[in-house]
Amino acid sequence: MAGPRDPVIAGVYQSKQGDLSAQSQQDLYFEVAKGALADAGLALKDVDGLIGDAPDGVGIRSLLPGAALADLIGRPLRFEASTHIGAAACSAGVGLAALAVESGIADVVLVPTAAAGIGGGPLGNDRDKAIEAMAKLGSPYEWLWGTTRVADYAVIQRRHMHEYGTTSRQLAEIAVAQRRGATLHPLSAMGVKGEISIDDVLNSRMIADPIRLLECCPVNQGGGAVVVTTAERARDLKTPAIRIIGWGEGHGYLDPNSAPSLTAFAGKEAADTAFCRAGVSRGDVNVVGMSDHFTINVLIGLEDAGFCKKGEGGAFVENGALAIDGRLPTNTSGGFLSFSHAGSCGLFTMIEVVEQLRGSAGPRQVNGAAIGYVHGMGGVFQTHYAALLAKD
Repeated sequence: MAGPRDPVIAGVYQSKQGDLSAQSQQDLYFEVAKGALADAGLALKDVDGLIGDAPDGVGIRSLLPGAALADLIGRPLRFEASTHIGAAACSAGVGLAALAVESGIADVVLVPTAAAGIGGGPLGNDRDKAIEAMAKLGSPYEWLWGTTRVADYAVIQRRHMHEYGTTSRQLAEIAVAQRRGATLHPLSAMGVKGEISIDDVLNSRMIADPIRLLECCPVNQGGGAVVVTTAERARDLKTPAIRIIGWGEGHGYLDPNSAPSLTAFAGKEAADTAFCRAGVSRGDVNVVGMSDHFTINVLIGLEDAGFCKKGEGGAFVENGALAIDGRLPTNTSGGFLSFSHAGSCGLFTMIEVVEQLRGSAGPRQVNGAAIGYVHGMGGVFQTHYAALLAKD
C-alpha cells in the first residue's frame, strides 16, 4: 500500500498521432495538458510543477518554461525541471516529478510533450540544423563524412550480429509484434497501414546495412501528457492511480568511439537501480515499454535490463515472445516504430504501460498486467532511465 506522499501517475492523455501540421503547437500543448488533467479529475489551476518545455517550445518560453506556464495559469509554480535524454526526455522527467512530490516540493506535476504545426516535428523548426546537430551528437569526426544516426545504430546492430549470431529475422519479429499492437490503437500513426510480416520487414529496402526500412521509426507529429501527484491526493481523484515504485538512470559515454562495448550499455545501471528500489524481480514484470528508434534498441534494451542474458536477445524475441499474448508483451501500442515518433515520444511508451496497468488498453490489454517496466534511451545508447510502475 502506498504511503501518503508516494508518487503516482494519476492522469494520462494522448492526441492523434501523424500529420498535425494544420494544428498549432500551442493548441496541441494545451489539448494534451488539459486532457491528462481531466483524466485525473484535475485542472490547470491545480498544477504547481512542470517538466519540459513551455507551450510553444521556442524563444523565451523555452528558456523560462516555468514562468511561462505560471503566466498562463495565473499563479506561481513551485517546481520546474527538464532532462536531456533525447526522445526520452519527458518520460525521464517523470522521475524528477516523482522526487518533487515525494519530497513535498510540489503536489501536482504536469509532464507534457507536443509536436505540431509547420516544421513542428521531432527535429524542431529548422530541420537542416537539427539533423546536423543530431549527426554531431557524439563523435566530432564521423558526421563530416555524412554519417547519420541510423548509421550509428547500424554499426551496433552489425556488431551484435557478429558477436552473438543475432539474425535479421529475429529482429524482424520485434517490428511485426509492434505493428500488430499499433493496428489495435485508434490513435497510432502507422496502425492504419495494417499488419506486417517478417518477410515484409526483410524485403523492405536497406537504409543503413543491416537496418531496413521497417526496422526504423517514422517521423511524425503528436502529443501526450502525464500527471504525477501524491498517493494521498490521488485517493480523491477519479481514475486508478499507478504507483511509481522504482527509478534509475545510467549515463555511459558521449562519443560512441569511447564506448567500452558496442553491445552492452548503461541501461544495465538504470535497470539495476530501479529494480533494487522497487524490491521486485524481472520475473514479476508483466508488460514492458522500451525505447525503439530501431529494432536493435529493443533487443539490446531487454538484455541490458536483465530480462535475458547478454547475447541471448535474438532467441528471446523469437516466436512472438513480445506480442500482446507473448511471454513478455513489449511496446503493445506499437512503440516508436509503429505508434508514434513525435516530440518527446518516450512519454507515449510510459502512457501505454500506465493504460495496461489500469486495465484500460482495450483490445491490446495484457491479461493480469500488474507490474510494468519502462526503459528510455537517448542518443545512441548513451543515456538511459528505467522505471517500474505498479497497480496500487
